[in-house]
Formats: sequence, structure tokens, C-alpha cells
Amino acid sequence: MRYFLNSVLLSFVALASGCASSGQHNRSISYDEASVFEKSLLAQEAPSPQMREKIYTQPVNKKVPCKLPTSKDQLARSNFRAYWDGQCKDGYAYGLGRDISISDTHHIEEIIIHNGNADYANLPMVDYDFVNNTVVYSMTGKKFPEASMLAEHITNTLNDFKISYSFGTTDEAGNSLVTHVSPFNPMRIFMNGSNQVVYKFSDNSSMPVVNDSAIIFAAEIIDPKTNSAGGVGIASYGNGQIRHFLMKGTQPELVTLPVEYRSHLDEKYKAVLNAQKKANADIERVRQMEREYLYMACNGKHTIDGLDKETSTKICTWRDQFKAPYEKAVAKYTQELEQLKQKAEATKNERQAQQQVALQRQQLEQQQSQRALQESINTLVQMGQQTQNSGQQMMQAAMSQPPPQITPVTPLGGNRVNCITVGAITSCR
Repeated sequence: MRYFLNSVLLSFVALASGCASSGQHNRSISYDEASVFEKSLLAQEAPSPQMREKIYTQPVNKKVPCKLPTSKDQLARSNFRAYWDGQCKDGYAYGLGRDISISDTHHIEEIIIHNGNADYANLPMVDYDFVNNTVVYSMTGKKFPEASMLAEHITNTLNDFKISYSFGTTDEAGNSLVTHVSPFNPMRIFMNGSNQVVYKFSDNSSMPVVNDSAIIFAAEIIDPKTNSAGGVGIASYGNGQIRHFLMKGTQPELVTLPVEYRSHLDEKYKAVLNAQKKANADIERVRQMEREYLYMACNGKHTIDGLDKETSTKICTWRDQFKAPYEKAVAKYTQELEQLKQKAEATKNERQAQQQVALQRQQLEQQQSQRALQESINTLVQMGQQTQNSGQQMMQAAMSQPPPQITPVTPLGGNRVNCITVGAITSCR
């Protein structure tokens, strides 16, 4: 039963259409330089998805031949047995029913509609793993491993309760478009990837902004074999800044990515968002099948030969154990979120007050600078006026002097002497 899902389930991941607000002075890189890491991953050989060998078991509660899908892992478990509460046709499990697989170490149940010919195309199924508290809704496509899925994982310990969801689509080449969310965490992860390269987008924009330097959105390129980031990255911060990084060694370099490469990453991100609509529609069909089956199996009259009532109806009451811790976790998260909102509001008010003080200081400094400038101008004007007045006075004084007088003097002897009198001084020759 789980062999199909184990083959399909991979590690399921509008930003930066503009320039980096803090990177206008950073080195601009080309599309080729930005895509070196990505191209190196894509150049590696990628094995094609292989469907596991079809293995069957005979349900212990069926007298007629009724092949029920299973796996080598289940057959190898201690005290393994399988039950099927649906019909049997032509030697195979058929129609709507529940596959119950139990051993000393595991308990998995699957609600499914078998088509009776061992063909798993276009099949809805819901898998419950009661040991690992996991539920997987899936709708297979026409060709393996094409499918839409919703995986729910519950962590329930003495001091901690968490729920996480992963939903999206996988195409026939094994490429997945998946969103990871949790009702107790504002962070959302969007992944567009294959077994060669994964484009990961982390969105924390719904978290109240307490720290302006906190990253609220990030884009990364991941090597799925090592789960490490490389190539380029983009980060958006609480203060509105957007920065581009080139991963070189241990120290990222701040760069400016070309518009074409930012558009390339944006398309990868949008593909994940667009896949959500198809996934939701397919999963709703699976949920409808689940509702119809549970209506039949949980009416108090349904029995399965060879199984006690508690085991055969566990699927009807299994979620009840999580109601109290879930409500407690909701209350705790709501309180923490409200505290963060209040802190963010206080930080915002403090920031606005600081900005107002800085603005007032700037205005005061501008006013002081303007007064000092005006005083300097006034001083220069006065000095200029004084200089002009002094020049005029000097000119008037010079103009008021009498013109030089020339008095002819004829000394004895008949020789002629010319004398010039300037003020109190007389010169003769």
C-alpha cells in the first residue's frame, strides 16, 4: 500500500522583480555568472523515477483470492497481517475500501478505490500512519509518478505539539511544486525542485516586523544531494531593502543580479503558487472519498472479520487524542503572536519617534545653517557696502583737490624758468 507513496514522495519548496535597493553600487554580474551553480547541478545525470515492483498479499479476512498491494518492507515485519474491507474482483482488491496493515512494529491504514486491474492511474487514496502520526492524501495521475498530494504530520510530546502540512504536485518526470505551512508558524516554504536542483523560497512576511534587519523573504538554490545552498540568493528585509548575493566560499558577495535572472527565479516561484490550485482541487476529491468511507465505517455497524472493534474503528476516533493539545497550542501561539504584534507596534512607534526627532534635528540644523548663511551674507553685504562707501569717499576726496597750477617765472639774466606748484610744494626748472 505504501510502496506507491514512498516512490512519489520527494522532499517537497513576487520576489525581486526590481533592483536591489541596497545594491546600486555592487558589482553587476551576468546571467551566465549567476547561473553557474544551477547549470552544474542540472548537468548531473538524473535517474528516471522508477515505480517499485508490484507486490501483493492475501488479506487474512478474505476467503476468495484478493490480491492486495503491499511492500517488501511490510512483508518482512514481525507478525505482519493485512485486512481489506472492500470487494474482490478477478482475484484483486476492488472498489472503495480500507487496507489495514499491522505488525508488531507498525500500523498503517489506507482508504482507497481500487480499480480491480492493478493499474494505479487516477486513484484517490488516504494513508494513515498511526505510529508516526502522519496522514497523506494523494491523487495519482495518468503516468507514474504524476500526483497531487497533501501530507499532514503531527508531533505530540509531553511539552510540544506541532502540525505541519506539505501540499503540491509532482509531474511524470518527478519534478515537484510543493508548499510547506504550519498553523503554528508564520513561515511558509515554497519549493520547486527535482532530484537535480531545488529552488527554495522562504516567506516570513506575515510575521510582525520586530527587527528591521530580519529577513522576511529569501530565495535560494539548493543541491538536493547535500541540502546545501549555492550560486545566488536574494533576501528581502524588514526595512524594505532587497539584496542579491553570490555564494563564493564562506563569504557571500553582495552583487546586482541581471533582470533576466531575477525573472527566471520569479517564474520558479510563481509555478509553485500556480500548482496550489490544482493540488487543492485534486485533494478535495480525495477528501470527499474519505468522508463517504468514514460515513460507512463509523456508523457503529461496520465490522471486519478477524479484527476487534477497537482496532477496526480506530480510524474513526484517532484524531480525538489531539483535540486538547491542539487547543492548548492554539492558545499559546495566539498569545505569542499577540505579544509579537505588540512588540512590533512598540518598535514601530519608537522608530517613528526616532525618525521624528531626527527630522526635527535635521530641520533645526538646516535652520541654523540658513541663519548662519544669512548672517554671513549680511556681513559680506555690509562689508561690501562699507568698501563701496570708502571708495566713494576716497574718490570724492581726490576729486575735491584743486587742479595743479603752472606759474611761469622769469629769473634775472633773461633765461626762462618754468615752475609747477602742487599744494604747498613748488618745483622750478
